[in-house]
Amino acid sequence: QEKAEAVEAAYGAFLEGDISLFDDAQVDTWALDIWKDTILAVGELEYTYLDLDGDGAEELLVQWIEEPGNFNAVFHYENGSLFCWQFDCVEMTSGDYPLKDGAMVSQYDYNGTSSYTIFRYRSDGSREEVATLYAREQPTDPEDTAPCPYYEADGNEVDKSDFDEMLGQMILNQVLERGAWKKL
Repeated sequence: QEKAEAVEAAYGAFLEGDISLFDDAQVDTWALDIWKDTILAVGELEYTYLDLDGDGAEELLVQWIEEPGNFNAVFHYENGSLFCWQFDCVEMTSGDYPLKDGAMVSQYDYNGTSSYTIFRYRSDGSREEVATLYAREQPTDPEDTAPCPYYEADGNEVDKSDFDEMLGQMILNQVLERGAWKKL
């Protein structure tokens, strides 16, 4: 109970702009000094709490409202400190988002291709890959000779119906409900 209260207080302060629970290396690595004046100032964020590493304590997930490709981040609290596990505010063709069971998806869409990597966070913030899906539904350029359409699951070619079924079962039907997110 005491740890849950400390976690809630740390995340609450951070969501109001306080980065004092991050050490200098975290602030530098993730450019967290822009958090209050740039990211929070935009006012288009939403957040939720979800145990991503299975330790019983929830992580803080923040994203642009309904658009994790524009901004998404994951934060972890441990022993009185905050740690950033993901902070992406640059790449608008990719984004990480959570599934109901605490797994995450890293999705990348570019020029007629889509890749999905399902992963889980370990307690140190590193990632363990669970599954991958890939689809190329149009040539990446007029000179491209790669087969198209083309679908893969975990590195093996599959047909479109199998791909669509796996995408639905593993990702689309498992995405965290909209009601789990709170506007910041």
